[in-house]
Amino acid sequence: MSNSTDPTIHQQAERDFVAHVEKLLNTDSFKLDTSRGLKSVTMFTRDVKKDDAGVDLKRVMAELGKTDRELQGRMPAGLTLSATLFATKWWLFKSAVGRLQVVCLSPTRPLLTGGKIEPVGADQIRAELGKIPPALGNVPTTIIFVSTSGFTAGAREKIDRQSDRVVLLAQPNDAGGWSAFGPPTLKASVDMLDPEAEELKKTRLAEQIKASHLELMGGGITAEKIASRTQLPLQWVEAELKNYARANPGLNAKRLDGHVVLFREGSAQVQSTKNLGKASGGLEMPFIDSLKSLFSRKGETEKKIALLSEHRASLSQKRDSAYDDLGALEANETALKDQFKAATSESTKRRLTSQLLQAKKDLARRQQLMSVLNQQIDVVSTHLHTLELVHQGKSTKLPDGDDLTKDAEAAEEVLAQLQADTELAGSLQPSGSTSLSEEEQALYDELQAENAAPQDDSVKSQATGEPSAPAKSPDQPPRERQREAT
Repeated sequence: MSNSTDPTIHQQAERDFVAHVEKLLNTDSFKLDTSRGLKSVTMFTRDVKKDDAGVDLKRVMAELGKTDRELQGRMPAGLTLSATLFATKWWLFKSAVGRLQVVCLSPTRPLLTGGKIEPVGADQIRAELGKIPPALGNVPTTIIFVSTSGFTAGAREKIDRQSDRVVLLAQPNDAGGWSAFGPPTLKASVDMLDPEAEELKKTRLAEQIKASHLELMGGGITAEKIASRTQLPLQWVEAELKNYARANPGLNAKRLDGHVVLFREGSAQVQSTKNLGKASGGLEMPFIDSLKSLFSRKGETEKKIALLSEHRASLSQKRDSAYDDLGALEANETALKDQFKAATSESTKRRLTSQLLQAKKDLARRQQLMSVLNQQIDVVSTHLHTLELVHQGKSTKLPDGDDLTKDAEAAEEVLAQLQADTELAGSLQPSGSTSLSEEEQALYDELQAENAAPQDDSVKSQATGEPSAPAKSPDQPPRERQREAT
């Protein structure tokens, strides 16, 4: 989103953020630095003013020869918002105690010329800070720079909190949400600088979970991975994963090995595993003991599926961690080999040889661990699949052999009766032709013969190449017919 060349996207980002800050100015939990300390904005009277850089936009468009009103209406206007906080005394006198300044920065020229969209750098932040006049009475001023094209790493280093000035940054992120940057001491207020609605966050979270379908089938997915992909706060993701699991039967979200993991409990509709520990001997006990306690009894297939699913998810997280360690060891081995190639002294080569040998041993151990984890996951997955098949077979009531035979005989009787009814209906259908009397039949045959004779003569003449004889009229007198014959 930050590198989009569509001006309407940047325009909407500016509007969304400014509208969100206006709502925050009426929120009790939103706090700013004031001359009386970090206080809620609702404790003071607020004088809010909004403006834009529309004049500068027209000047740039005229300079570039882009005098297009329709394009101007779609361009970001560089919105600004200024809010002064006043403390009242005796309901008559008021004095400024703090100020909030919001400045939206958008890539105007690249959007007009079709150039590359670049993030805002540290130099531009310094230039914008120089344009903001000091507050009256030198009260603390909180400045929020909003870049619809993002910030560079150097610009993010400009976040600061001093006695008279606080600098915060906010930008749309590539995951479809917003990211805000500020001092750790103002984390609560910085986290609130997110205009994305709660429902939109939940929608993005649900879409990411659906996109992680294969990971859920293979074991599970941690809250850290989802938070990284969606760029949402980790604590919020952990809480929403649990809500998502409660709303979707067959899923469970639990803290395993220090990580909140979303995993499948199996295809069966199983009960919550909160009370599963008591029923299966306690999840706090070693897994093998809990498994023996549960599998020593017959039935309780759902509980077995839930326990195995949880154990598979835990093993999968250990395997992912082992993969990360394996990658680090491989990178270390490659680095040591490169150092050995570049080494010139014999002592350095000997030292690197010892390190390489140890690295190879560590790599072999980690690969063995990976093999064991993969085998364990395969065994658990196979057992889990078998239990799901058993549960599915028991949960679906199928007809037995006698029922199938009776139904087949009844179906044959119905088909036979239907065939008989069809034949009877066919025999009762009226004929499409009408019979002729004897006189009508004789005249019909005569007409047919007269019409067929000329046609036969013409066909024969065409075949021999001779002209055909003229047709004889039935009304010609006998004498004329005899004269023609001689």
